[in-house]
Amino acid sequence: MLTEAEWADALLPLWKEYFASEDDIDLVKSDFLGPLLQFHALLRDCRQPDGFLAQVNLMEATVVTVLAKHLFSLFGDDAQECFTVGYEHYLRSLGLALCMLRHEDEIAASEYDMLPRDKLVMTKDKIYVRIVGWEPETSIGDLKAHAVDTFVSVTGTVIRVNAIKPLVVWCEFLCEKCEGVTPRYFPDGNFDPPSGCGSCKSKAALVPHRSSARTVDFQKIKLQEVDNCDAAAGRIPRMVEVELLEELVDSCVPGSVVTVCGAVKAMNSELHGGKYGKQAQASSLYVLYLVANSVTSVTQSEASSTQENVEFTAEDLDGIYKIAHMDRVFDRLIHSFCPGIFRNELVKAGLLLALFGGAQRKEDAGFTRSDSHVLMVGDPGLGKSQMLRAVSMVTPRGIYVGGNTTTTTGLTVTMVKDSSGDYALEAGALVLADQGVCCIDEFDKMGIDYQALLEAMEQQSISIAKAGIVCNLNARTSVIAAANPSGGHYNRSRSVSENLKMKAALLSRFDLIFVLLDRPDSNRDHMLSEHVMYNHLTSKQKRQRVELGAGSQKKWSQSRLDQGPPADIGDANDGSLKQRLMANWAELQETPISIYLIRRYIAYARKYIHPKLSPDAKTFLQEKYLKMRADAETSSDGIPITMRQLESLIRLAQARAKIELKDVVEVQHAYDVVEIMQECLLDTYTTEDGDLDFGRSGGLSLSKKVKAYMARLKKAAITRNSTKFSMDELLEVANSMALQVDDFRDFIDILRNECYVLKQGPNVYKVQL
Repeated sequence: MLTEAEWADALLPLWKEYFASEDDIDLVKSDFLGPLLQFHALLRDCRQPDGFLAQVNLMEATVVTVLAKHLFSLFGDDAQECFTVGYEHYLRSLGLALCMLRHEDEIAASEYDMLPRDKLVMTKDKIYVRIVGWEPETSIGDLKAHAVDTFVSVTGTVIRVNAIKPLVVWCEFLCEKCEGVTPRYFPDGNFDPPSGCGSCKSKAALVPHRSSARTVDFQKIKLQEVDNCDAAAGRIPRMVEVELLEELVDSCVPGSVVTVCGAVKAMNSELHGGKYGKQAQASSLYVLYLVANSVTSVTQSEASSTQENVEFTAEDLDGIYKIAHMDRVFDRLIHSFCPGIFRNELVKAGLLLALFGGAQRKEDAGFTRSDSHVLMVGDPGLGKSQMLRAVSMVTPRGIYVGGNTTTTTGLTVTMVKDSSGDYALEAGALVLADQGVCCIDEFDKMGIDYQALLEAMEQQSISIAKAGIVCNLNARTSVIAAANPSGGHYNRSRSVSENLKMKAALLSRFDLIFVLLDRPDSNRDHMLSEHVMYNHLTSKQKRQRVELGAGSQKKWSQSRLDQGPPADIGDANDGSLKQRLMANWAELQETPISIYLIRRYIAYARKYIHPKLSPDAKTFLQEKYLKMRADAETSSDGIPITMRQLESLIRLAQARAKIELKDVVEVQHAYDVVEIMQECLLDTYTTEDGDLDFGRSGGLSLSKKVKAYMARLKKAAITRNSTKFSMDELLEVANSMALQVDDFRDFIDILRNECYVLKQGPNVYKVQL
């Protein structure tokens, strides 16, 4: 143990490191040595086996992370209030106290090596203290004038990351008159050279000694407050800039959700904008920013394979347990999700499956996506936008954008120029929704290039090469979109692609495509009007009409059940999903689950549940897939099911098992998923006459020009006695019949997707006769 005088001498190399901004070091030592020794004694006790420093190797560590609750328990009840205001002195003293503990370890090692203690010099390397877990957390919108020079904790989404630059924090200045040296420390990165020589007191010009400058890594990021559905509607999300130093740089990427603990600072608005001079400094308007002490990633980091770090309270876990042990959990969640929408249960079921997502295999990480994409298309006024809003409110992390007001860079990544002239990355909606859901309304009105969406929806990443920056950002998100058909109403005589005027390559990325039609139905119209009027009743009137409403709903549901189950759906023990939802509608509608609990339930399932297919479920899904593929042999128009749809079935079946918090996908889960998938296929490929047209999967309807082209191509193959054609020969056949298409190569790709034409090699195509 060293005495107080010995510690005062041993700490000489480090006083200037931690208190470089202080002019009188002797005064600092006299003020801080006593409290510093107390800190040292308290931290020594924390190195016991049950202490928070037990596993820290101070001989090698340069950064020590401390939980705020451990810190407050160490210094008493009023420690948080004192630390909030006097955080700078606390952090410096904690760092010095840790250096003292390190010096004691060095002394112990030197005595073991038989080295004299007086020859041992205290290591000059600083130890940085990083505080995490600071509570209560402050909203970015609450960072106002009263928060200046206080220590806070905020959580936000990183929307911009600037380049890393060196920041000068200390430099020596040489006097041109006496050649004396005047050191200068630059707090907060503000370059403020000394006005005179410290030796001769001359006002002569001082020249910076550039080789003596000490620099640290410096980076700026911009945080945007996390979307809160309880916030006032129409309010612009608040943003704040954060300065990162030392090892904190490169700790996050655009789209990451991070928690930053640090100090609130104020800077002159003119200086913040890159202007300098006396006129700029004369401005009395200041801008708030944060100097980070620690940065903790809330979402999945680049090197981690764990799901987002969501904290669950005891009340949350209790609610999740109750939901998981309810009867017919899937049915209850469907009726609790967006209860204002009536009789679109299978659509809501598909949306819930997309919210829960599939299971990512570790060996396939980064190659096979586990997120499902859903498209709702149909006549206006059927609640598509309302269901999208409900999805963005229920998902733990969601972004809602409108297609008619969105640009390509607004969806992906944009390059912005900062005040220094350098370019920085600013994340778009798909990157901000990483590991969440991106809801796109008015999908058909997106006047942008869809190439960026193709990469994001399949490879789940955004590649950018602009302004000398080449990078790849994660966009692991589920895209849920709603679109209105061109012309105002969905035309059954056209395919989905022709109704939306959208390329087949984009539509094929969607796992589920729901076609919503406003068809006249007296029973349905009566129940819809009853539902709307019921929502406008008072609580007393609702209680009076419960029995009457339940009876009418039960009668209507029974009439629908009398029609029998849908064709080609397996005979599950509990009946088909559509029948169950109709039969139990009145009962399940009376006890809805709150939106908050649904959101926590989804977050829990995405984090902890990773189901695998059971042998029976594998067999069932494989049989269904092979049966649909086999139907292509008897259909002259091809079959819409490809390997991509099989992957979709697997993802949706895993999501169905997640809803019940099960680790194994059972046969019943596969039944429900196949029913939803077949309902989508029936809606998508049904013609205006009620027939199934499987040639419409890639956006190719059996119009006269397609039939004429295939007939001419088959005739040419018979004439040439060869079914193999080159691209030029295919184009020659099209020209001979004056075929008018927008892009002939896209036209051939559609034929290939429908198995009309097979590509057998470079520029070699085989026609299926």
